[in-house]
Amino acid sequence: MLTLELLRYRIHGELVVPTYLTITGGRKYLDIAAQLIHIYRAGVGRTTGEISENIESLLGNTPDYKVYRGLAKILEEYAVIAPSTDLDVEELRKKVFTLAAQYGPPARKTDLLFEKSTAQKLPEIAAQIGFSPEALPALLYADLKEHRIVRALEEALDPVTLIERYNTALAQAMLYRATQMMVDISDNFRQVFSHIKLARLMHTIIPQEKGYRIYLNGPLSLFANIERYGIAMSKVLPAVLRCKAWRLAAKVNVGGGEKIFRLGPAAGLKSHYRAQADFDSSLEAAFFARFSRNKKSKWKIAREGAVLDLKGAVLIPDFIFTHPDGRVAHLEIVGFWTPEYLQKKLDKLNSVKESNIVMAVPKNLNCSNQDFNGPVVHFKQRLLIKDILPVIEQVAR
Repeated sequence: MLTLELLRYRIHGELVVPTYLTITGGRKYLDIAAQLIHIYRAGVGRTTGEISENIESLLGNTPDYKVYRGLAKILEEYAVIAPSTDLDVEELRKKVFTLAAQYGPPARKTDLLFEKSTAQKLPEIAAQIGFSPEALPALLYADLKEHRIVRALEEALDPVTLIERYNTALAQAMLYRATQMMVDISDNFRQVFSHIKLARLMHTIIPQEKGYRIYLNGPLSLFANIERYGIAMSKVLPAVLRCKAWRLAAKVNVGGGEKIFRLGPAAGLKSHYRAQADFDSSLEAAFFARFSRNKKSKWKIAREGAVLDLKGAVLIPDFIFTHPDGRVAHLEIVGFWTPEYLQKKLDKLNSVKESNIVMAVPKNLNCSNQDFNGPVVHFKQRLLIKDILPVIEQVAR
């Protein structure tokens, strides 16, 4: 992600707009992106410090330093960077400094007060801990960023991809100073709310004709503008970009005051988050396929088509069923990972006030109907339509 000093934007009245890079109308930025990628590829096996020096030599005092350094910053995300040693470097430093303290203060040369210089002490210290005097100085600070080794660079990375990722990072950086964010989404609910939960953001959900409006706040944003909550909001953006229809508006503190940052699909931003699997299990996929082929019922099935607000958490049922007469029902299939997971799932399900949710529970979980507040369908290996449809008809509203 970009740092705030690399953020580029323009202010138009009450609106603030990031200064995105284009990949058409000239090769200026494509060429510099290609050169930066080449430096990293050629530098595999070398330290990040050496690669940074090569990048600085390339960029020099260019007036576009924010753009070029921003591209270089994003490029790090595509590299595999690892410590140059498996040693516990912090523990090694403690040992070396403890032994060095026995020799008294460091000295560059010997005199009446210092019988041995630091250079003369080094072989003795190295011998005591089992290293050569030549290797020890480099190992002492091997955990610093500039001493880490670039092990690989993503093979598929090209200049266009790097610029696209940079543009998304610009939009994310704009949200670092956000105090509130509003997002409208019509799909991809589970991934969006998963990142909201990971970011520990407070949320308010308002149902709309198509989808939901979500208001996001950090826990302390009502009392202070704390940047870390803006950073948390920025991590939700790539999940939103995976929605088919969406829009975003945020209040951000830039340019000496509060401005509005608006964003939608027209910006052409790309998400670097992986798309979530269509189904959590083969059981769900098989049930969806069978129900979709069923011509005897007027009910239509959709995957994760609703968000239920539990005031502090959300439940996104696995399936939503809609009838031409307007009735709606939900189906949640209870899986089993660990006893702790099952208990959390039960607690969440039993906090749902909606009465049109059907629970499908494998018989091997040994759960009884009394464990749930709503209607339950127990099944063995397969979830059958003939078992589900009557219960849907019963609870739908």
